[in-house]
Amino acid sequence: MKKVENINIGGTPFLIDEDAYVELFKYLTTIESHFSSSEGCEEIVEDIEFRLAELFNDQIKPRKIISQKDLDKIISIMGTPEDFGASAPIFDEPETEARSERTGSKRHRPRRLFRDGEDKVVAGVASGLTAYFGLDDPLFIRILFSVLIFTGVGALPYILLWIIVPKAKTASDRLAMTGKPINIENIAKQVEDELVTLKDKVQDLGKNFGKKK
Repeated sequence: MKKVENINIGGTPFLIDEDAYVELFKYLTTIESHFSSSEGCEEIVEDIEFRLAELFNDQIKPRKIISQKDLDKIISIMGTPEDFGASAPIFDEPETEARSERTGSKRHRPRRLFRDGEDKVVAGVASGLTAYFGLDDPLFIRILFSVLIFTGVGALPYILLWIIVPKAKTASDRLAMTGKPINIENIAKQVEDELVTLKDKVQDLGKNFGKKK
């Protein structure tokens, strides 16, 4: 009988057998080591752990112990270390539909509706709808809400969406908005791109403040 370990991934407790525990530890250690030189390392690893927890919850029955087979299946979705450029691969992964989608195909996953807090005027509803419907610019959606307000319908539709639709909080959420595969490579790229955007905004604010002075 295999020994069972208690683990906490992304704030969620799980039971995992000893073999899978060792491999998961190596997997996460390899990820952390690979992204250690990135400014967004901590956020990348945190978002990856949240995504792992989502996959475990989706694919593992309640109170079931995570096995090596279960872990292999999850990693086939997230990506092996060699898929995102780490020097030492841990698993030999067979060519599967999940791997084909991740590494070769450009097919997008079904989009999920979130409010986009990174590109908002009020609550990010318009930006979230723009991403969900695959539009290029939220301007059309914002004009539509403005027309509804001035034609007597009011702001009720916007307020309801504000209440009902969750805000995108993690890189995984923001990838789900656009239908991109939620794997390690895309999570890391999303976090790093957001850091670059944040730096640009801070620099622009600094320049504008300097000009005003």
